[in-house]
Amino acid sequence: MSLLGCRLQALPLLCLSVLLLASLVASVNTESLPLLPTPSPEISRWSLVRARVMELVEPLVTRTRDRWQWFWGPGAVQGFVQTYYEDHLKDLGPRTQAWLQSSRDQLLNKTHSLCPQLLCRDWTQG
Repeated sequence: MSLLGCRLQALPLLCLSVLLLASLVASVNTESLPLLPTPSPEISRWSLVRARVMELVEPLVTRTRDRWQWFWGPGAVQGFVQTYYEDHLKDLGPRTQAWLQSSRDQLLNKTHSLCPQLLCRDWTQG
């Protein structure tokens, strides 16, 4: 059961990491990449295979990137971040302060209960 809890806690971070990685990959400008050198007259079979694969894959990648462009826009990411903030981080400050207060109180109570009466008696009572 605790393993399932760890997986569920890691899920938002995993989703955010995948989104950031995908947006980074989608933002790479293919025009800025170096061009392949012109092939020499003696073209090998592997270069023909590579050229054919590029011929087939490049339109598919371009089409997919164009279809998913709406997803990588600022609106979608901003909506995800806004929802994540509202669900997980909005009340983090008050929750942290309450936890620190209760932890401090518990620690003081435990320390006081372990302390001998001679050393920790209430000096205000006389």
